[in-house]
Amino acid sequence: MTLKLTNRQTWPWLAALLSGALLLGALLFEHVGGYAPCQMCYWQRHAHKAVLALALLTIIVRTINPNALKLDKLFALLIIAVFLASFALAFWHMGVEYKWWEGPKTCAGGANIGNISSADILSAIQGDTKLAGCSDAPWRLFGLSMAGYNALLSAFGAVFGAFVALKSNKI
Repeated sequence: MTLKLTNRQTWPWLAALLSGALLLGALLFEHVGGYAPCQMCYWQRHAHKAVLALALLTIIVRTINPNALKLDKLFALLIIAVFLASFALAFWHMGVEYKWWEGPKTCAGGANIGNISSADILSAIQGDTKLAGCSDAPWRLFGLSMAGYNALLSAFGAVFGAFVALKSNKI
């Protein structure tokens, strides 16, 4: 028996897994790696929280009423739209990091100053925290920053969701 990953039953689970992994990765970079997120990083996190909420809502609605195909289609389209929004935010952030265009003026100073505690300042002075503005990419792998990987994987989530929707013709 083969596991079919491209059907309407597994789609919300896979969407939640992808967004959950990206969100967990961001939190690990922040809390284990010491990379403070900028404002644009937080915006990207909100998109993945929305995917998780929509995927969970889809699973709950399917459990309550497995025949609610119209709601199924709506949730699938919303998840795809949020993945596209996440891609757009991440691509915008990546462009700011590569100096292709300007970022928001509120992001020039790095992390949100209103949320910095005295412990954060002490940690930064001691070198434990890597504060970065939106135009700084403090970490790269194969030339891509965290925003770049988010853009790539969010685009994959949107395309994969569209593929499942077209393939099953039931989403």
